[in-house]
Amino acid sequence: MSLKETKKRLMANPVTAARLRAEVAKAHQAVALSDLRAGVITQADVAQILGVSQRRVSAIENAQDVYLSTLRSYVETLGYTLEITAEKAGERIPLRIGQP
Repeated sequence: MSLKETKKRLMANPVTAARLRAEVAKAHQAVALSDLRAGVITQADVAQILGVSQRRVSAIENAQDVYLSTLRSYVETLGYTLEITAEKAGERIPLRIGQP
């Protein structure tokens, strides 16, 4: 049985479909920046790597608006890569920012 057929069969059952949708939503919930580093590295450590103050790291983590370059540096300090996507009607399109 193909993956497509298996998905169709599972989604035909309303209880199973609801459970699967809930699990997928749970797995894709957004996390706070501080959650990415929690228990792994301190704000002071991130600040030292970025060459800023611990207070600045706190401001980045709590900001409502942040430059993409700042966000990229913060995320990469933690060993992640930053990916920006546009989403419409369930379709996700990765975006390139500042690149041809």
